[in-house]
Amino acid sequence: MGVLMDIKTLWGLRVQEFYRKMFRYYSIIGANVVYFFLIISSIFIYYFNLFLQWIPPQISVEVILSLFVTFILMQTKVRTFIKRADIVFLLPLEWKLKSYFIKSLVYSFVIDFIKSLSLITILLSLFLHKTNISLPVFFLIVGIVSYNILMKWTEQWLKNHVQFVLHRLNRFFSIYLMCYFLFKNDWVFELVLMSINFVYLIYFIGKKRNLNWQWLIVEEESALLRNFKFINIFMDVPNLKRSFRNRRLLTMILKRCIPYSQSSTFVYLYSHLFVRYNDYFYLYLRLTLIGIFVNYAIPTSGWIFNLLILFMTGYQVIPLQHEIKQSVLLYPISKAQINDSFLKFVLVVLYAQLFILYFAMFIYTSTAKIYYLVIGSLFVYVFVYFFVSKRVNVSGSALKE
Repeated sequence: MGVLMDIKTLWGLRVQEFYRKMFRYYSIIGANVVYFFLIISSIFIYYFNLFLQWIPPQISVEVILSLFVTFILMQTKVRTFIKRADIVFLLPLEWKLKSYFIKSLVYSFVIDFIKSLSLITILLSLFLHKTNISLPVFFLIVGIVSYNILMKWTEQWLKNHVQFVLHRLNRFFSIYLMCYFLFKNDWVFELVLMSINFVYLIYFIGKKRNLNWQWLIVEEESALLRNFKFINIFMDVPNLKRSFRNRRLLTMILKRCIPYSQSSTFVYLYSHLFVRYNDYFYLYLRLTLIGIFVNYAIPTSGWIFNLLILFMTGYQVIPLQHEIKQSVLLYPISKAQINDSFLKFVLVVLYAQLFILYFAMFIYTSTAKIYYLVIGSLFVYVFVYFFVSKRVNVSGSALKE
């Protein structure tokens, strides 16, 4: 009886534990998050509007909006609040956990629905000039979000990579078409497609299967990591797990470019951490590619966006200073010199990104004047030595002053 009572209250306890942890972080960075979203959303809406004006008239606005909503929905995670230790303790009780996972699906649906409803309302009002959400649209959004959550849930039973790819493609194109018909107000096609999709889901889910606990754990850890990565933009999150790759070609290039000397020791270390840690490397790559695309799509005002890209890159690279282990700090170099090495590293990274973006602007348009490069260079220098320098403080008791 006691075990059953514990299972009934387990989901609520896990949710409370998660929100207590998140509340501690967001209570510290609360105001910063609001300002961050206001600024980023304003910039996004401005440039997204310019992008829609740049698109050829043969391509309808609904095509782009549907693609954007689909991309957002494809990032969905099913939150179960499962932990690794649960494989040992809860696996024998799997048959009693049906209500637990139903609550998890309902919770994931509510979060996804609020996000989707807000996003679609904003897109409809800004770009399709529809001021209200009608009742049919409301229920269709419920259907799209439900389908998305259930399709994500069924991924745990896919047996190989080919099935996974086909399943993802099916999910992507189904959501895209449903969003497209929703924006176009084609109710007949929308209802037919949604009915076919739900018949497929009922057939697939109806087969009796055991839960894939490894998938549940990986999914939950991935969702939790995403939260911590976002918080890490504003403050350092201790024990944040990092994924990495060796990237031998890039590390070999670094060895040849960075001089072999004591003063370059920490520049060398920071550069290798940056190249090998996927979080920082892919962030840099994504922002650079976005900048290149913006320079192509909106050449006249791309240089302003370049400054924003440089700021975002530099700001999000700052936590890299704390990735070095304490044992490395025993190396006989002063704290001031280590801090200076980090500033040099950030300066080189941003200058490299600036030249890539300027080169892209130079290729795409004749408006890439030299003073854009001068303005960008001054911006990087001021940003590193007047903004980043105030936030660099490599701590360690072994450091020599």
